[in-house]
Amino acid sequence: MILIQKIALKELDSFINSKIYKELKNKPISKTRAVSYLKNPRANNKDVVLYLAFLNNQLVSYRTILADTFFIENKPTSFGWLSGNWVHKKHRRKGISTLLFNEVLKDWQGKLMYTNYAEASKLVYDKTKQFKTLQELKGTKFYTRFCLADILPTKNKVFKRTKLFWMVLDIVLNLFLDIKNLFKSKVKDASFYVKKDEKWKDSVLEFTNNFISKTLFQRSLKEFNWIHNYPWILKDKIAKEDSKQYHFSLYAKEFDSNMYTIYNTNNCLIGCLLLTVRNGHVKVPYAYFLKENTKEIAHFIVGKCAEMRVKTLVIYQKELEKELNNNLLVVTKKVFNQKYFMTNKLEKSLSQVAAIEIQSGDGDVVFT
Repeated sequence: MILIQKIALKELDSFINSKIYKELKNKPISKTRAVSYLKNPRANNKDVVLYLAFLNNQLVSYRTILADTFFIENKPTSFGWLSGNWVHKKHRRKGISTLLFNEVLKDWQGKLMYTNYAEASKLVYDKTKQFKTLQELKGTKFYTRFCLADILPTKNKVFKRTKLFWMVLDIVLNLFLDIKNLFKSKVKDASFYVKKDEKWKDSVLEFTNNFISKTLFQRSLKEFNWIHNYPWILKDKIAKEDSKQYHFSLYAKEFDSNMYTIYNTNNCLIGCLLLTVRNGHVKVPYAYFLKENTKEIAHFIVGKCAEMRVKTLVIYQKELEKELNNNLLVVTKKVFNQKYFMTNKLEKSLSQVAAIEIQSGDGDVVFT
């Protein structure tokens, strides 16, 4: 018989420091992520954020929920993101994941969303017939360097066994690419300067609020400080060791998340971007900028890519995509989509909104 245990936010700190947690072979939440949950400015202490399923005193499945809020005409609605779902390989296709989901649905009063999902999880959600598409973001993934050793081993076992060969080939091809780029740079000097992780003064808040007030989730300085100060991915040896018992993102050789404020030569703020870099792969989860300054913003991104010698860049802002197509030196590129789903209960509220603006970092995506 399956025994379900629920952990509310107010109980989370005690749980991750308990003997039970320490003895679990598969950790249902990393301590790093738990601390971030506890510092979530949009969470309530009574929120149930962790669901555990035990069989014969063994953890066989778990779900984690990230609390959030969306705004319609400045009126807040609290809900939960489906942020992690795991079932032990010996107990899959037995309905355990659905059992936990039904508990989540009940506790969160049917107010749920999800994105950044595994296909196996989406199949479970599809079967419930509880979800509708909220929005699909369409973007582009630019490959700025050869990274065959990252891509091919995930496609086939043969490529995995020959990973060393692809790593060497990447080095050789990128060497030729670097030489070529020395003589063929498309980026011209741009009239702007940049501040990294600047403390947001009134002028910055006023600039960003003009954009944020139009978005569904209305991220504020409080949320951006939370994202920056309590990341889910760490680079130290402890995180690397702990990641062996945790099935979601926890460790990376390289991970940085920084906010950049961009000014023109007249000291006027023209853009504010959050950039995340994970093992050479760059995303722009949040971008607020004036359309007339798209060229400067694109030039800044191109410069950062060259400086960090990144492998890929994912962009969902159409104006930036067009400008990057003209200025970014790429190996290849492909269409990249990100879908957001909501429960039927939330759909009734959101269907009344004429235009919904979502940034690609919304959900738990910005943390991973």
